[in-house]
Amino acid sequence: MKRRGLTLMELLTVISILATLAALLYPVYTQVKKRVYVIRCTTQMKQLGIAFKMYAHDYGDDSPYAITYAEKLYPHYISDERVLVCPYFATLTPEAVKEMHNFRWQRWGTPWSSYKVESPKTLDGIARKYPDEQISFAEMYSVLGDRIPIAYCIVHRIGCPYGLAPSPAGRDFCARYCIDPNVITPKDIPIEIWIGAMCPTPPGFLSDLSQPWIVLRWDGSISLDYDGGWHWDTGLREFLEKVGKGK
Repeated sequence: MKRRGLTLMELLTVISILATLAALLYPVYTQVKKRVYVIRCTTQMKQLGIAFKMYAHDYGDDSPYAITYAEKLYPHYISDERVLVCPYFATLTPEAVKEMHNFRWQRWGTPWSSYKVESPKTLDGIARKYPDEQISFAEMYSVLGDRIPIAYCIVHRIGCPYGLAPSPAGRDFCARYCIDPNVITPKDIPIEIWIGAMCPTPPGFLSDLSQPWIVLRWDGSISLDYDGGWHWDTGLREFLEKVGKGK
C-alpha cells in the first residue's frame, strides 16, 4: 500500500497547534528563567555578605559600620569581579558592564558593582528634615540588630541598576528598557544632569513587579521583598516602614 503524505491542511493544523503551545509555554519559560537568575543573584549576594564580614573583622569592627562600598572587596575578599554584578544584568548588557568597570578602574581604581550598599557613614550623616520621612542607620540598627539590610539588588524588579550614567551603553540600555518612555529620557535633558541622576524612572519594558528586591542583611541572610512599588532610591522610606513593623 502506497504511503500517503500529509496534506496542506493537516500540516497547517500541526503548525497551528505547535504555535499555540509555544505561545502558552513561553511566559512560563520566561518566569522560570527569571527565577533562575534570582537564585544566582541570591548566591552572589551571600558571597558578598561573607566578604563584608571578613572585611569588617580585619578592620577591627565587626559591625556593619565597617562597610562602605562593595567594590572595595575586590580582589582581597572577592576574587572575581563578576560577583559584584547582578548576573541577570550582566547577561542583558555585557557592553554596559564592561564600560562601567573601565570607568571605575580609571576613575577610582576599583571595579564596578551593580549592588547598592547602604553605608552607615552615609546614612548617619543625613540631616533629617522631618522625623517621619528619614531615619538614620543607627536608629535602624538599634531596632533590627544584625538583621538590618546592608545591600540590595533592584535589577530584577526595575530592569537595571542605579548609576549607569558614566556608560554610554548603560544610558542607552536604561533609556530603551528601564525608563518610562512617557516620563523622560536621557535625550530630553542635558548630559550633566543625567550624569548626576541616581536611578531610572520605571516602569520600563523590563520592570516587573512580580520580581523581588533581593536584600542582604548583616547576619548573612537574604530576603526576597515583594512589597512596595517601583522606587527604592535610598531605601529610607522602606526601611522606616520595616522598622515600624519590627521587620
